[in-house]
Amino acid sequence: MANKKSRVFCKVSASFGIPTPSIVMLRLALLLLMAPPAFSAEAQADAIKYAAEIVRRNGGEERLLKVFRLEETFSLNGGKKTTDRTSLLQPPALWYVGRTERVSDSGKGSVCQDVWMWTLGPLVDSKTKLTAAADAMVSGRNAHALKVSGSIEPAIVAYFDAETYGLVRIDWKGQQFVFSDPKVFDGATLPTHCILYGKDGKERMRTDLRAISRLAQLPEGLPAAK
Repeated sequence: MANKKSRVFCKVSASFGIPTPSIVMLRLALLLLMAPPAFSAEAQADAIKYAAEIVRRNGGEERLLKVFRLEETFSLNGGKKTTDRTSLLQPPALWYVGRTERVSDSGKGSVCQDVWMWTLGPLVDSKTKLTAAADAMVSGRNAHALKVSGSIEPAIVAYFDAETYGLVRIDWKGQQFVFSDPKVFDGATLPTHCILYGKDGKERMRTDLRAISRLAQLPEGLPAAK
C-alpha cells in the first residue's frame, strides 16, 4: 500500500515540477514565433501610404520645391536682432547665401537636410526608408510622426498635423524645429514660420519666410561646390 502511494506522489510531483531545459527552450521558441516583428511589412506599407497622402495634401509630388530662391527674416537670441537673408537652394546638396555655398564650405554635408525635409522631398526619394513613430502633441494639436532615414542620416522624426497633414515639427540631432503659419507657394503648401530649439531646450533661432520663387536651375556663375 505504501509503495502505491509513493508511486502516485511521484507522478503528481513530476507534473508540477520545474520544467526541464528542453521544455523551457521549446516554450521560448513558441513565444518568439508568436510575437509580432518590431516593424512589420504591413506597418511599413502604412507609413509609405501615409507619406504619399502627406505629399498629396500639400500640393503633390510635381509641385515639391527642388530648386528655388528663398527670402527670409531670421533672428537669433530670442529675436533681439533680425537679419534679412536671400538663399538659393537645391536641397539636399546645395545652399548658396550670396556666393557662399554653405553645405560644402561649412564642412557639414547635412546642413541642408533639414531644409530638404521642410520641402517634403525625402518622402518621395527612392533611398528613403519610412517607419511610423509615436504620436505627439505639437502646439496643442495631435500630430502623427514618421521616422525618415536612408536618404537622411542620422534619421529625422517628422511630425504632421493629424487633421491638415501639414509639417509641424522636426526632431533631429537632439534639436527641435517647430513650424507654423502654412501658406501656398506656386501650388506647394509650406510652413512659413520656424523656431529652432537647441539640445538644452532653449530657443536658438526663429525665421519667417517672406517669399519663395521656383527656379528651373541655379543661376550661372555661382562657384562650384567643393
